[in-house]
Amino acid sequence: MRNKYLGSVAPLALLFTLVSMTFTAAYLKNSFSQTAMEKYRYSEWKALYAAEAGLHKVGVVVLPKISGDTLLLPDGVEYGKDENDEYFGQYKDIDCKTELQENSTRKRYVAQATGVAEYTTPNGNDVSIERTVFTTMVPRGFEEFMYFTNEEVPIGPGNTGTVNFGSNDVLEGKVHSNGQMVMSIYGCPEFTGDVNITHEAIEEFGSGITGGDCENSFLDEEGNSIIDTVSTIIFPPDNSAEVARANATHTFSADDMLWRVGKKDTMIMTEINFVEGGFWVAQWWYNIPPVGSPAVEYDFIWDSLTTGSADAPPVGYSRFGISNLFDDATGAYEPQNMLIVSTIDAGGNNIEAEFDDLVNIGDEIRIENEAGTKIATFTVTNNFPADNNIKIFFSSDDLIYFNADGNGFSDNEPVKFINTSATTGLAGDVEWNSFYYYHDHLDNGTAYCEAGRIQHFDFEYWNYGGISGTNCDIFSCPSIIYNSDYAYGSRLFYPKGSTPKVIYIRGGQVLVRGIVDGQYSIVTDDYTEYRRHDDTDKIDRVWGNIWLIDDVVYSDSYASGQTIHPNDGGSTNVLGLIAGGNVIIANTRPNGARGKQYGEDIIINASILAMNGGFISHYWQNTLLGYHDFNDGLEYGIIADGRGGHRNYYQEQIGIGPDYSGVYTGTNDFRGDVNLWGSIVQFKRGYMLRNYLGPYNVTPGVGYDKNYNYDYNLLVNPPPYFPDLETENSNVVLKMASYGEAKK
Repeated sequence: MRNKYLGSVAPLALLFTLVSMTFTAAYLKNSFSQTAMEKYRYSEWKALYAAEAGLHKVGVVVLPKISGDTLLLPDGVEYGKDENDEYFGQYKDIDCKTELQENSTRKRYVAQATGVAEYTTPNGNDVSIERTVFTTMVPRGFEEFMYFTNEEVPIGPGNTGTVNFGSNDVLEGKVHSNGQMVMSIYGCPEFTGDVNITHEAIEEFGSGITGGDCENSFLDEEGNSIIDTVSTIIFPPDNSAEVARANATHTFSADDMLWRVGKKDTMIMTEINFVEGGFWVAQWWYNIPPVGSPAVEYDFIWDSLTTGSADAPPVGYSRFGISNLFDDATGAYEPQNMLIVSTIDAGGNNIEAEFDDLVNIGDEIRIENEAGTKIATFTVTNNFPADNNIKIFFSSDDLIYFNADGNGFSDNEPVKFINTSATTGLAGDVEWNSFYYYHDHLDNGTAYCEAGRIQHFDFEYWNYGGISGTNCDIFSCPSIIYNSDYAYGSRLFYPKGSTPKVIYIRGGQVLVRGIVDGQYSIVTDDYTEYRRHDDTDKIDRVWGNIWLIDDVVYSDSYASGQTIHPNDGGSTNVLGLIAGGNVIIANTRPNGARGKQYGEDIIINASILAMNGGFISHYWQNTLLGYHDFNDGLEYGIIADGRGGHRNYYQEQIGIGPDYSGVYTGTNDFRGDVNLWGSIVQFKRGYMLRNYLGPYNVTPGVGYDKNYNYDYNLLVNPPPYFPDLETENSNVVLKMASYGEAKK
């Protein structure tokens, strides 16, 4: 029995052994695979963490500082340690670059980093895992503020040193000041967005907000404070306006008539009139008073035959010195050192005494024929009369001769002797031709017009034909204005195209109005220096102001001027106004001149930036009774320039000098509301309303109430080349737009 059953156990045992070995092998295989998988997954996470470390430790730090594509740490840096004191891995290939955002002139900043982790498989193979992460960041720009001032102190003529927010002021959107904000004691403004004050302002003043019992102005609907305390924002940012100017798509020169040899300086005003489909450009020449009388001129006949230093030219004649020879080969006169003119001019007038008085050392002299095809210029070094002639000396190297036909002056050819430097007093036919009506600084040749004082606007072209009561200005008779003798070139139209446009006004001021259809920025220079017309030895400055002469609205805005909110589809139209000086609401009829007699209010769709000045009303040319004259006895200077009652179609005077009767409007030159949907950034705060208290001790006074509203489209569609926010070390302030892992 025993032997019978022993023979049947072995196969069964073998079977169980095989099954057991199979399960064991499967288990071991599964355990092996699971271990490998866990090592792989663990290494993946380590590589990701290393990549994120590289992005945040290096990429995000470097990104605001780059000026071009930059690749850092291609060889990698070891990162972190595990429980075994071994490095997690390394980060490498920190790639930082910039690119233009779609349909924008603003850059997108992109950084990516690669993380590497390694592990050894159970079978001894070394495996390397790489993962790459990226972030996209975009600059924060000044357009994100509805209202921003670097200093919450006033700017404008008659500056009393105080300015505040009052009961009729409504500010909807983000408000920021690097200085101290002042509330009126007579009523409080309405703020509907965040209000930023700075740590620095609190440290300096003890409080970022002062004046008035206006605590409720800084509470939201639920009673929570809307005040936030932040660090000072650098203004103006480095190279902000320069970047816009450097990327101009249209440049209009306003300095072509400055610093010309032998000619007095003449300014040029530019107008940008936006219309659907593009914009019109017109320019006019003008002079800023005081304007001197015409240059000293004498008529002579040219003598090309007489030679010799002692020989006087015939009566009424003039000639160059001893040889008086014109070199056909060089197209110039031989080196000479004198001009000889008769003491009697071509008209038979004895000019010896007058000539001696009006031609002095250092004067710029021009000799030209009637056609202006032959011109010689030089600077006087000395002069004296001798034997019926006057000898005018100059350096032989100083003579410059221009000819269009290749010839010298012909014998018996009529020429003019012009002393471009001579001053004979003020031109009597120029209205309000006195220094203090256009300048509120010392007349000493070293003081300049400042961004925060009197600014130059009234020019003859503006009131062309407005003599003896004729009603004619740019609004009522544009064809006359655009085609007047003051026109500098033809009025031209520029289509909007499909890309953002930057309009650069070089060397001058600009008038702006119209319906904006497209993406535009207008930028000016900070200021332009020029030689005074009445005295070319004196230098002054005209600031790059932007004058708003009528409504400036987007083509798709509502009738009120309110822009379409992004939640309702938004608008692609945008306008940036980057003024080197001020952005000024001009005292024009459409803007409410003379106390709203002909119109009222102004609607503005724009992002305003005043680099060295403020956003300000044109209040110093007003029609307030008793506030229309020069007030040099006030410690804060001039409060009005005297011309307000003579503006907007009033020119009753005939002949020399102004008629001081004018048209004045008592205590009322209140012009309505500034209805703005956009943003305001300014160096100092411009006065918008002048009334009681202050130098304009009247009610309602002169100027506008404020209705300021933010255009939320600016958060996604800033004006072309509108400046970015910068830190103290000139790094761009960025905000995150996206973050993720780069897929391979």
